[in-house]
Amino acid sequence: MRIFIILVLIFGYTTSSEKKLVITEKQISVSGETSLGGFTCNYTNEDFKDTLFINSSKNNNPIVFDIPVQDFGCGNFLLNKDFRKTIKASEYPHAKVTVNNLREYGIYYTCDVSVNLVGKKLAYKSLKLKYHKDQLVGKISINFDELDLSPPSKLGGLIKVEEKLNLEIKLGF
Repeated sequence: MRIFIILVLIFGYTTSSEKKLVITEKQISVSGETSLGGFTCNYTNEDFKDTLFINSSKNNNPIVFDIPVQDFGCGNFLLNKDFRKTIKASEYPHAKVTVNNLREYGIYYTCDVSVNLVGKKLAYKSLKLKYHKDQLVGKISINFDELDLSPPSKLGGLIKVEEKLNLEIKLGF
């Protein structure tokens, strides 16, 4: 009987460290600064359901965001047009973000993220995610030169976009 209890405790402890998280919403936001102020372009998919396994070595299937660039909304048609032109939507109509290897560390999580945008693949190991209102939120800073892009400017250089873009990933559950 004692051996049975010990086995239950050992196996119960092993399986309890692996959890699963059912993701029901995914959101990507790209923001930046211009000489006139800031901008934010969003993509949200609420009609979504997938599972991420936390602290798992065997159930390590990634969540893939295959994002039609046309679906990003920046607030108005002029910003939408400029954003799509900047990230070469006609050449690269889809962006892809992959989230994998979710780990829990006390009050925060980490994951591996790869971003495929304008034909460039960027990888981020152990990106820190914070829990906030039934969402895991991670932030990445990307420079235009990492994507082999030039920051756009308008009106002969009077309006310029800063070199850094901020990418925010939200996984809602």
